[in-house]
Amino acid sequence: MVVVGYLMNRLPELTWSVPLAVAASALLRGSYHLYQGFRGFIGNAIMGTVFALFFIRFQRVGPLIVAHAILDAAAFIGYALLRNHLGFLGF
Repeated sequence: MVVVGYLMNRLPELTWSVPLAVAASALLRGSYHLYQGFRGFIGNAIMGTVFALFFIRFQRVGPLIVAHAILDAAAFIGYALLRNHLGFLGF
């Protein structure tokens, strides 16, 4: 949320265009999730784009924190419940 909140305010002040600031925010978000592999990078870059666009529209990070917590909980709980049924994915 620091990335979204800070970059989406600061980069346009530095004369970056909004689309370039969104791309930078999304790529940074994806890059610090590279430990999850390339799919983790792509998924988080897409989520970073959505989060940045949401922030541009509403200027709030609180809902993004809640959304991130729900996504993490769903992934954690979903994996725990479905891990024996995900063999087709190579897990």
